[in-house]
Amino acid sequence: MSWALPLSDEEWSAQNVDTFPRSWQSRLLKRWERDHAKDRREGNLAFLHRVRQLADSARGGIRPDASDADICAQADTTARDFSRRLAQVEGIARRRGATQAAGVRLQAFFARHLLSARGLLDLWPAKPKQADRRPALKRLCCARWWRRAYRKLHARTVEACAIDIGLVRRGVALYVSDDGVRQRGAQNARNAAALESVTAINEHAQEYTLADLAAKGTANKAIRRVELLTRVAGFELIAKDCGHAAAMVTVSCPSRFHRTTTRKDGRVVDNPKWDGSTPVDAQRYLSRQWARCRTAADRMGLEWYGFRIAEPQQDGTPHWHSILFMPRAADGFDSAVLLRALLDRYFLLNDSPDEPGARKHRIDVEPIDWERGSAVGYVIKYVSKNIDGYGVGLDLEGNDAIESSARVEAWAARWRMRQFQQVGGAPVGVWRELRRVHPDQINEEAPEALRESLTALNVAKTEPGVAAIAWKRYTLLQGGTSVRRDALAVKLAKDQTGELGRYGEVIAARAVGVIAAGVELFRNHIHKMLPSNPPFRRPTTWTVESERAKWVVGQGADLVRAAARRMFGIERSGAAASTRIHVNNCTDPFYATRSEFAPTVRTLPKLRRFRRPTAPPGGVPGINAT
Repeated sequence: MSWALPLSDEEWSAQNVDTFPRSWQSRLLKRWERDHAKDRREGNLAFLHRVRQLADSARGGIRPDASDADICAQADTTARDFSRRLAQVEGIARRRGATQAAGVRLQAFFARHLLSARGLLDLWPAKPKQADRRPALKRLCCARWWRRAYRKLHARTVEACAIDIGLVRRGVALYVSDDGVRQRGAQNARNAAALESVTAINEHAQEYTLADLAAKGTANKAIRRVELLTRVAGFELIAKDCGHAAAMVTVSCPSRFHRTTTRKDGRVVDNPKWDGSTPVDAQRYLSRQWARCRTAADRMGLEWYGFRIAEPQQDGTPHWHSILFMPRAADGFDSAVLLRALLDRYFLLNDSPDEPGARKHRIDVEPIDWERGSAVGYVIKYVSKNIDGYGVGLDLEGNDAIESSARVEAWAARWRMRQFQQVGGAPVGVWRELRRVHPDQINEEAPEALRESLTALNVAKTEPGVAAIAWKRYTLLQGGTSVRRDALAVKLAKDQTGELGRYGEVIAARAVGVIAAGVELFRNHIHKMLPSNPPFRRPTTWTVESERAKWVVGQGADLVRAAARRMFGIERSGAAASTRIHVNNCTDPFYATRSEFAPTVRTLPKLRRFRRPTAPPGGVPGINAT
């Protein structure tokens, strides 16, 4: 019988942190040494509690320092394991003569048991209906779904642990841990390589890589930044025309959400009031209080519009900057006074209002003087700093804004934060869809809102601030800054194909154009007898399809070109087109018995005039451009 010598405190602590990343080990041991020097027993207990929290990052069998390849491998293993086990349960249910519904219920019960044993029960739907169990079971057998789930779980848990042991703070790593920045950079590199390797060819013989197509949309940081500032400038034009006031509002979380605190001498120290909240908890708190504040403002008749921007503080806790426009008076009171009272009620008085510095740092309202500057000038630095750092120079921490923007982007991806959100106004989705509609599809008979909206988006390029003017005109035509979604003059036209997705669920309807309602004038046989009578009016609805091309997408340019030739059926040069027309000259009985005053519906198909850049000179090899 052999006897093992007891471990010293130093050996015991080193053994407990041996499975963690090296960047964590030194931090944990320094923290333990400091606590151990004050009180041996309490220091060891605090250390043990912290280590157990860190071990939670290994849920699903993934180490805290796992690479993306390790996560993918574990996802494949998990998917195969669930597929095998659920197939066994299905076989048992079939042999016992159970109905199909009973077999699904048995599989769902067994799946919950497996997830609970792995500490992953939160991945199962809270209250799945009978129709939701099958998709949930299919997800558990899919390696792609497990990759997304493991990446999200691992990123959030590991980042929360990094915040806990003090790896995210000023002087160490701003906003997000250094490991998080490296992993986000590697992910961006993998995504860029994947986009470059995929070729897309459309029906107009235009060939691009997916990286080229992504650079033409809001995935391009420069385009995203310019579009946000355009919408802010458009709101500013509306506010100036209406005589509205504007204010820059900043709201922060109570002290209990912050891992660290800054002393008067600038030193960053641990916050004793921190209750273990993560940035996700802080974001939910701000969203909940903002919703309550807006509801109270609606009851008081105070309607505001603008944008809000979420950005991290030095320890990763989010706070919000908002540019708000509003009438100068609401319900007989000054709007600025009402705004400040509502912010105090929902962001200060609701939670520990007497803590030191709460009134000074929790809320900040800065009215905008139109004579001293524009709203875009106030908000441009926040937009740029949270996208690409363009034109900012140094941030508030004295670091290069371009490098800081990379850390902010990693922070937002790590915690799945929505950085920008429009407040009030017309939806940007319809605005983007209108830019896909060809102007030649619209004539004088179209509803006024549709004609004017297209005119707003195609204003003369000689006008100054043309994009901001377009957003202003579009917002006013849709019904103004306080328009409800069910009262929009122009809405999205969606196509519900009924197709099923990978997990057996119906694919959501996709946008195919725009739809607008209006009134048209017409004359009939009555006006032949009484020409002086005014024309009759009847409601009309126009649906206009947007100019979208069909694409063949895949890896290997030669294979994609061959598939494009087969799919699009390019006619041989000089071939005569078919003389058959798809028109029925017989009168439809429906229209023969229908009242001429009934509403009319018109659906205009796209003209197939793609307005994107043309194909390279000489066309695409292997495809005859038409």
